[in-house]
Amino acid sequence: ADKRKKLLLNLISEVKARLHGKVDSLSFPIPQFIVVGKQSVGKSRLIEGLAGEPFNFVSGTLGSRRPTVLELRNVPGLVPSRWSVYDDERQVWNAYPVQQVMQLVGQAHEKLGTNVSEVPIRVKVEGADTVDLGLVDLPGFRAYAKDPMMQELCMKIEKLVHKFMQDENNVMLCVEEAGDAAGFATLGKCKQVDPSYRRTILIRNKLDKYYDDLTADNINKWIEGFGDLPNDLVRYAVSLPHWNGPEPPKPFSQMRTDCAERDTRTLAGKGMSQKYIQTIGIDNFRFYMEVKTQQLFADALTPMLSRLKAMKEDYESRCVLVKQESETICEDNILHATRQAGICFAQSFNYLMEGALSSETNRKTMEEELRAFHDYVKRTGVLKESEATATTFPDFDSYIEYLRDTVQLPGMDVQLNGGAQFKRLMYEVEVFTRFAGLGHKFRREDVIQARGSALHEATWQNVIVLLMMHSGPSQMKEKTKYVGERIKWFFTEQKECTLQFMLAIKNSPEEHMYSQRINNQAKVIDRNETMKSCIYQAFDETCQRHQKAFMQMWNDWMNSMFTSPLKLLKAGSMPKIAGGYESEIAPTFQTTKLRIENERKGRDGLQNTLQRQIALIPSDDGLANEAVDMVQKIIEQTFGRIRSAVSDQMELYSKSFFLLPMLRRLEGDMAKLELADEDKMRYRARKTVLVEEEKRSTGILADLNWCIDAVQKFGSPSAVAIEVAVCLHLCLAPLSGQSCASAISALLCREVALLSIIDGDPCGCLWPRRGARGSSRTYA
Repeated sequence: ADKRKKLLLNLISEVKARLHGKVDSLSFPIPQFIVVGKQSVGKSRLIEGLAGEPFNFVSGTLGSRRPTVLELRNVPGLVPSRWSVYDDERQVWNAYPVQQVMQLVGQAHEKLGTNVSEVPIRVKVEGADTVDLGLVDLPGFRAYAKDPMMQELCMKIEKLVHKFMQDENNVMLCVEEAGDAAGFATLGKCKQVDPSYRRTILIRNKLDKYYDDLTADNINKWIEGFGDLPNDLVRYAVSLPHWNGPEPPKPFSQMRTDCAERDTRTLAGKGMSQKYIQTIGIDNFRFYMEVKTQQLFADALTPMLSRLKAMKEDYESRCVLVKQESETICEDNILHATRQAGICFAQSFNYLMEGALSSETNRKTMEEELRAFHDYVKRTGVLKESEATATTFPDFDSYIEYLRDTVQLPGMDVQLNGGAQFKRLMYEVEVFTRFAGLGHKFRREDVIQARGSALHEATWQNVIVLLMMHSGPSQMKEKTKYVGERIKWFFTEQKECTLQFMLAIKNSPEEHMYSQRINNQAKVIDRNETMKSCIYQAFDETCQRHQKAFMQMWNDWMNSMFTSPLKLLKAGSMPKIAGGYESEIAPTFQTTKLRIENERKGRDGLQNTLQRQIALIPSDDGLANEAVDMVQKIIEQTFGRIRSAVSDQMELYSKSFFLLPMLRRLEGDMAKLELADEDKMRYRARKTVLVEEEKRSTGILADLNWCIDAVQKFGSPSAVAIEVAVCLHLCLAPLSGQSCASAISALLCREVALLSIIDGDPCGCLWPRRGARGSSRTYA
């Protein structure tokens, strides 16, 4: 059992050392103990008590500034202890005299100056008086900083320690000075990250300083914390050796034992309840830590092996991907590879605009979309303030409230992207366009001047056209320019959505609908910033070109409309809905001719109405004021008709002259993509990076293979788990008032049943006869 225990501890230690800095500790299930507490609370002396001999790593006045990982191993008969420091580059332990180890560790701290580092230094201590344990000694919290430099150092240390405390794999050894539990500041920090104290162990140090404060009346209440400590918090109270002079007066291990015995004897003499005896003294704490370590590590083997295998698959895929990308961006192939990736990106953009339920990236509500667009406008200046806002509303928030409450815009508060977001955008730009105003009140002088300067016959119709051309087109162009910029900005926002959609296809419910090539190309694009930049730039250029054509189309349309409004404006011919359909019959030739004739008359109705109103304008100079009012009214009416026509056709024109050309021609533009000289240089630099990445990934893969092989060779942890669990029940049963015998009996019944099932013996008939079982030999 002792041999297997050491193999387990060494295995976990070796895995942690090999994978440190190569994997994310927050996602890797290797538990460890971390020692936290304020400076001068006795953290170092507690670690010395576990190691079995005194030492002092850090010299100077700034204290420790990086984690120190200590691997403690008990080796019977090994005197003096053997000290080693881990070489990260060679991945081996190098043995040194203890004084040299202290210097190496001290130098590792001192070279940081007033900075801190998460990179640990690893030390192994093997000796006859050492506990089998692994822990991390963290810098102590600073209670006082005399100057700004020290204040900054305190903040850095606080941040470093807090990061370790937040890791769910770390069990916190919270060291406080024995006294009033209400003033335990470090325990309060532990509670912030571990409210249930599931991974917190409290060590009340320097117990001998408070002997005189304890009496028969308060001894048990003090152990319980006077109500300030929760019942489920594991806690120990200890005294540790201390002396005057450079060397201890007798062997440190003997002084440690004397302290443990004195603690137990003194508190028992003051009337301490027998059920608390297991929580007093450094020896009881050392035994608990050994058992707790084995329990944590035994429980971690299975999830650790699963995680190692998952990481192995990930790095195998990464190595394949790196190799493929490296072959892709060879000097003779980079242009072809970039074009092929761009074509695949263009095809995926089409899929996204058709609608992709699995796409989650960059989804926005209408309010979020409008605020992001206005921030873009302010940042780039592509629109003036008058072009980007509806002047009817006092502020931007009022426009949003109008869309939500009055218009009740579909999907207003739904987060959308892709085709659904474009459909909602069409509703918004139509509403925005309808708020275009003429913005000009004509005076008598304007009308007279226009009538006198007409290039053709000085009719009221020509006057109205001339006055409308004065400000009408510019007002409408402002609104259509807003539409063009909104659509262009929308498309540019879909680039990342498209890439993430390509990446998320694999293992999604929609995977069978798309080619596997899409996901493979997405991985290459996502990893290669140069390729991504080239594809995104080609996308933006295509979008810019289609926006320019779209705006030119609208400008030509409006110039024509404002030049000849009476000829080009047509009324709608859709019949009004009234009554039912009982009288409807299939059209005949005669009814069709009649319908066409009526539609032509109906479409000319608007033109006839305007002409009749124009005919009523007086030509007498004495009635100039009345003429101006009538001209103003006809111009506003005509402008309103044009505005309505623009708004009604906005979605049709946006899809026909912007969206569809973008979807149809983007793929061709990607096929004609060209690389600039600086892009080719970046590709060559990327090739060098890939060589280094392939080397690093191959090294990590080798470490993962070693770790997986070592864990599998170690074998099933079930037998060790029983021994650990029994020992832990022996430690903790007195705390719950349960006898050791009943605790062992209940535990073994459960664990024997578990092992019987594992071994194919669900009835447990064979288990008593297996004398080779560690658990049966030890506890039967």
